[in-house]
Amino acid sequence: MPTHASNDTLNGGLSVYLQSKDGVVTENGSKCNFFTESIIDAPRADIGMLVSILDAEIPYSWYNISDEIGNNSITIKYLGLNTVVTIPERNYSAYNIVDEFNKQFKLITSFIQLRDMVMTFSDTSNKFTITSNVPIIISSTTMSKELGMTDLPQTITTYTSNQVCNLAGSSSVYIRSENMNIKNINSYGKNNGVLAKVLVTSSPGQFIFFEPSTPQYYILGNSLSYINIEMKDDNDNYLDFNGLTWSLTLSIEYYRKRTDTINYKYYLNSINEEFKPRTIKDSAEKPSKPATEKEDEK
Repeated sequence: MPTHASNDTLNGGLSVYLQSKDGVVTENGSKCNFFTESIIDAPRADIGMLVSILDAEIPYSWYNISDEIGNNSITIKYLGLNTVVTIPERNYSAYNIVDEFNKQFKLITSFIQLRDMVMTFSDTSNKFTITSNVPIIISSTTMSKELGMTDLPQTITTYTSNQVCNLAGSSSVYIRSENMNIKNINSYGKNNGVLAKVLVTSSPGQFIFFEPSTPQYYILGNSLSYINIEMKDDNDNYLDFNGLTWSLTLSIEYYRKRTDTINYKYYLNSINEEFKPRTIKDSAEKPSKPATEKEDEK
C-alpha cells in the first residue's frame, strides 16, 4: 500500500537509513557511496520514483579556517620576493586570528624586516589592519572573505581591509547526490543535484538536526545500484568533518507516469466551429427595385 500522499500507485515506498560510517568515505567524510545488495528501481516501466530526505543529523565539526578549503594564508611581497604566511586550521574568532598572524609574523625567516609587521582588529568597524615599518605589497590572500580583503594587491605601510570580516563560516549545508539525476538548479542556473539545504543553526561542536515538517519529493531520474551522498558548504566546498560521522534517512516513493495528450477531437471541433461560415441575417427587408415607367403610348 502507498506510504505517502505523493504515491498514487499500489506499491509501498521504502526508507533508506544511511550512516556515513557504513559507506565508502572520501573528502574527509563529506562524500559517501553506499552499495546496496539489490538495485533500487521502479517495479514497472510506467511507474517512476520520487526521493526525499526525511531527516539528517550532521555534526558541526568543520572549521571556519581550514586546510581542506585552503582559506588560511596571506602572501606578502618585499624586495620582489613573496613570503606566504599561513596559520593552522581551527575555529577562529577575530582576535584569535590577530594573535595567530602576529605570532607567525615573528617566525618569518625570509626577511627579518617583515617580523615587525603587526595585525590589529577593530570591533567597532569589524575590520583588520596590517602595519609595517617598511613598504610592502600585500599581494593576495586565500582569506579574502574572512578578512574582508577583496581589493588586493596593495602597496602599503598601513592597510585596512576594505570590507568587514566574515568568520561565521558556512550558513548552510547542501546535501546533494551525483547519481540520482536530480534537476534542481543553483543560482547560476546549473543542475547541482541538491536534495536539501540545511540551515546551520547550531554552534560549533554541536549537532545540526534537520527534520522538515513537509518533506519535499523530487523525481528520481534513474535506478540506483548504489547511493551517493555529498555535503558541501555555501561555496560548493566539501566539508571536513574531522573524523566525525553523520546520518540521514532517504524516502523513496512511486508515482504513475503520465503522458501529456491533447484531445484533438474536441480541439478540432472547436476550430471547425470557429471558422465555419456563418449565415448573415438581414435586420430589415431589402428595398425592392423601383418599378420602371411604362413607355408613353404612341
